Amino acid sequence: MKRYLMVFLAVLLFSTAASAQIDGYLCLFADVDHSVWCANAATIPGSINMYVYMLPEAGGSFGAEFQVVYPNDPTIIRTAETYNAAITVIMGDIANGISVGFDECKTGWFLIATQMIITSSANQGIVSIVPHPTSGGPSLADCGPQHDKYTAVIFNELYINYAPGSPECSQTATADMSWGAIKSMYTD
Repeated sequence: MKRYLMVFLAVLLFSTAASAQIDGYLCLFADVDHSVWCANAATIPGSINMYVYMLPEAGGSFGAEFQVVYPNDPTIIRTAETYNAAITVIMGDIANGISVGFDECKTGWFLIATQMIITSSANQGIVSIVPHPTSGGPSLADCGPQHDKYTAVIFNELYINYAPGSPECSQTATADMSWGAIKSMYTD
């Protein structure tokens, strides 16, 4: 019972911290719970799912602009991405630079896109979010009347074929705390 109370308090603390979010983030994860950024294929050849998320500043976001870059390795193959149905405007794609817009203000974790990455070797690779090639950034648009752009913080990268004990995988991304870090404190 004490453990459940601690988990509840941690969730409450995290949700309070998220509602007071000062910066907006763009993130890459290997799970829908946005807590894992290192992934190994179960078999070789195999596949890894990549999830592109945003966590806007406290005032929310009406859109995002960025690009995703992939390892220059022919054994790490990206497939077509799938976009969240709540996105109403899509210009470009994540590999060449994308601008997305929403029909309402998004104020919490929001899944932008998913993509399967196929790996035919044990080669390691890093997938990163970078500025949009023509409009800069990476940026989020606020929920104000003009939808002004603000620079998004890149929360983390996706590490392919890195062992779970690797330094890249054992840290909490680039922010001070993540939901994954909180969950890991209370799992057996």
